[in-house]
Amino acid sequence: MTLISFKRLYIDQFKLIRPILMLLTMFGAGLNVSFSQVGIGTTSPNSSTALTIESTSQGFLYPRMTNTQMLAIGSPSNGLTVYNTDAGCLYFYNGSNWISKENKVSKFVNTSTPVQLDNIRVQMPASTADNSLQIATVSGSISISGTQEILYRTSPSSTGGSAATFQTYIRQSATLTTTFVNFVPGLDLGYHGSTQFLNIFDETNNKSYYIIFAVGGGYNNNFISIKRLN
Repeated sequence: MTLISFKRLYIDQFKLIRPILMLLTMFGAGLNVSFSQVGIGTTSPNSSTALTIESTSQGFLYPRMTNTQMLAIGSPSNGLTVYNTDAGCLYFYNGSNWISKENKVSKFVNTSTPVQLDNIRVQMPASTADNSLQIATVSGSISISGTQEILYRTSPSSTGGSAATFQTYIRQSATLTTTFVNFVPGLDLGYHGSTQFLNIFDETNNKSYYIIFAVGGGYNNNFISIKRLN
């Protein structure tokens, strides 16, 4: 056997056993994790942590997924955390529900673009009949009660009209599902600048929310703000 043939044979054999060596290395690292700290970017991991990551040019990226993907996780552990791309923020599992790491979210959005916090979603519908706040859950059904103050214009501001109507509305123990419904059935806020102020109580999960919904020009750039109160 020539030297060249021997080298080729050695290379071919190494390729065959390389996956086994990698598995052994990973297994060995796993054993090490069980009994000591692991450091990434540092040779001196903190003694109180299982994993220490240090970097001045890179960050830690949570798994990114949609509502559907997040809700499909089987038997999530208490404290499991993901980045929810539909909500645009971190969500964690509290043992019974997925909860946003944020306690408030505010956005300018067009029609049929939901804004969500925890298990609450709010949007302006694309319909031209009931142009007012629509609400739904991210998953499942909940029972909600709430009060609302409504301030809406009766004429467009572009013509100098400034007359407005103030109303209140109460809704008790209503069932909310993943299908969007108008919080006030049949309410049509005809002109931009009209605003709804809601205090919502999620009776199922014992959580309260304050929601502001303001109609934008042409029903675009609508302002939606959801704040968790407890």
